[in-house]
Amino acid sequence: MITLKHLSIIFLAILAMSTAHARHENCKTKPKCPTPCSCDIPKPPESSGYNQSARVGVCKAKGAFVTGSFIYWEALEQGFYLVLLNDNASTRGQSINMDHEFDPGFKIGFGYNFQYDNWTTYLEYTRFHSKNSFSKTRPSWATSQSYYWSSSNTLANEYQANLKIELDILDLELSRSEYRGQKLIFSPFWGLKGGVIDQSFTFRAMSTTSTILKNALKSDSWLIGPRIGVYTKWLLGKGFSLNGKAAGSLNYQKFYNMTASINNIKIDNDSVISPIFEMLLGFNWGSYFDNNHWHFDIFAGYELQVLWNQNMIIKNRILSLNSNIDSGKLTLHGLNITARFDF
Repeated sequence: MITLKHLSIIFLAILAMSTAHARHENCKTKPKCPTPCSCDIPKPPESSGYNQSARVGVCKAKGAFVTGSFIYWEALEQGFYLVLLNDNASTRGQSINMDHEFDPGFKIGFGYNFQYDNWTTYLEYTRFHSKNSFSKTRPSWATSQSYYWSSSNTLANEYQANLKIELDILDLELSRSEYRGQKLIFSPFWGLKGGVIDQSFTFRAMSTTSTILKNALKSDSWLIGPRIGVYTKWLLGKGFSLNGKAAGSLNYQKFYNMTASINNIKIDNDSVISPIFEMLLGFNWGSYFDNNHWHFDIFAGYELQVLWNQNMIIKNRILSLNSNIDSGKLTLHGLNITARFDF
């Protein structure tokens, strides 16, 4: 006959075995988190002809990204003629114009990825301040000259010029990045362009002892207008791609503070419609990091921007020859190195 004492012993034995089994289960090695322990990298489509979103997708993303660019551009502007040299027999002549140099600048940008249909907005600031200095000694064969800035014919021994261009531009874009094939991405965008462009130009004709002629010209302006364009990305593999951009804008531009020191000329304010064309082409490398929680891109390429109707001080005929010269184009071109960080 089982006594109460025997039941107590059996109960305690069962309890001890259950506790030991539970401890054994808790001490088992937990399965490892799959590698990577995060969401997957967005995959491209398996066939062409897609409008599938192609923007960067990082895990637990805030939907934001930042960019920074180093630019090294040359500013070429039409219309800054200095002096025309001739010999006695008028059989030889030379027109002396400005030389141009490359100058550094930068761009910074901030973007945000919306959930709505995978749209992206992006704001970029461009700062490029260029200063060109030029000096030339009159060749020995030149015995006469014609200034483009004065009716004076006093022969000089040296000609000096300085051109300063200060460009500060904001570009606002709304875009959608999408596949147009398995290895081709298009990102059409539209938006606004705005900013200020200030210019100053100084010309001196020097004799051996003094300044014969000096003229300082100045113009300030602001602009705003609609902008449209497209980014392209040709995927080459291993994170490399061939990237391009083409864009255009049509801007209302207001010129003011236009002056010329010679004869104390003050020019009336002027307004024009200024088209701007932009082109960018180069190679890009990008990769996800930290189990797809970050994404980094680096780009290097050639950039070109052409701005029409920028040399308004020439258009207003500060020339002594009274030539009917149209306002010249301002061309900016050179190196662009850009880094982008998505988080």
